Amino acid sequence: MNKTRQFFETRQAQVLVCGSGRVMVALNEEKLNATEQVPVAMNKNGVMKYETREKTQYAYDVYWITLPSSSAHDATAVLEAAKTEVEAAITSYDSSSSVNSFLLNGIQVWLDKATRVGLMNSTSIAKNMGQEKTSLWLGSYQLEVDCDKAIQLLSALEMYALECFNVTAAHKKAVSELDNIEEVLTYDYKSGYPDKLKMEV
Repeated sequence: MNKTRQFFETRQAQVLVCGSGRVMVALNEEKLNATEQVPVAMNKNGVMKYETREKTQYAYDVYWITLPSSSAHDATAVLEAAKTEVEAAITSYDSSSSVNSFLLNGIQVWLDKATRVGLMNSTSIAKNMGQEKTSLWLGSYQLEVDCDKAIQLLSALEMYALECFNVTAAHKKAVSELDNIEEVLTYDYKSGYPDKLKMEV
């Protein structure tokens, strides 16, 4: 969820439904005193005179939410739409390189679940057949690794992925149970993830 800091001449309602179906949610109100130069008169030489006047502005953290076209424009619909957008942001973050990556020999890489399972099976078979080494392909990057080391690496990676899955699931559950739009929109869904793995082979 993106937020922007915006300034208004008047106080804003926390939730404002626009005719387009979009909803503006304004949080963290801050009242600001500012000055402005206001033209007041023009002298006989055609030079404009200005006067300094104080004015009040209101600053907010503004979030935009899109309501489904079939949705009613009530508080419950706005809350559910906010939850849907935050849950989508959680899913997006979970699948990004912020979560789905680890450092191997200083290079950021990732192996999806199907690849991890396949490599673990093939490495275990190779070891049982008496082979000492196996190949790990990370995109176009090939590593020749001892089977035991590869199994250790893949096991650590699987545990990391499981921890990340549990954090993501917990965040989605927490958001689904919130009943306040401010708590939903300011929910810190990037917290709680384990430190990225750093491995050398």
